[in-house]
Amino acid sequence: MSEPRFFSLDYVERHTLRDGTPIYMRLLRPDDKELLRAGFHRLSPESRYARFLSPKAALSDDELRYLCEIDQEHHFAIGAVRDPGDGSDGSDPTVGLGVARFIRLSDPPDTAEAAITVVDQAQRQGLGTLLFLRLVAAAAERGIQRFRCEVLVGNAGMTALIEQIDPERTIETGDGVMSIELALPSITPTQPATEDTQQSSMYRLFRAAAQNAVEWTEAVRKLWRH
Repeated sequence: MSEPRFFSLDYVERHTLRDGTPIYMRLLRPDDKELLRAGFHRLSPESRYARFLSPKAALSDDELRYLCEIDQEHHFAIGAVRDPGDGSDGSDPTVGLGVARFIRLSDPPDTAEAAITVVDQAQRQGLGTLLFLRLVAAAAERGIQRFRCEVLVGNAGMTALIEQIDPERTIETGDGVMSIELALPSITPTQPATEDTQQSSMYRLFRAAAQNAVEWTEAVRKLWRH
């Protein structure tokens, strides 16, 4: 009999960001479509372009179904939401602040493409680090051993970073995009964010790509270009 999973459908974890914003994290559900749509509209045009490699005004209903109606096994996503107790500014307290996602490849099946998105208002508050830690732990729980990310090769800073972190494998896939594979670090499901975490190769790649390049899976990029 298999061990019960930490990141199951009843998983909920609460934290307070550096600026005092209370949040909770949980797995995405099919009824999160409007929450995801609203979160997308809170991304700046620059953040949207960094995600999608092209201007993007909105998410369609088909895209939202693809992103929310998932099996949490081969396509996994964990979201961060402002805690309902934080309504002091008079706005709707149910606000999505970030999503971390991976999609397992069919070949090899122990590798997944991964992405983390944090809305502009919640950036530099420690949320990206938390989402990174939980995404890695959830992936390992599901038998994933490596993450594959896609980054633009024309960015000099990104190229220098890739040389420093020494990934397992880099493949130039065309259209100015490089595919990079990194082995998952050993992370427990409840590991706190530390300075060591922020210096890890994979975390540095995710953080840099969040600012300068695309991380989304090829499947999602193709869907958004339809």
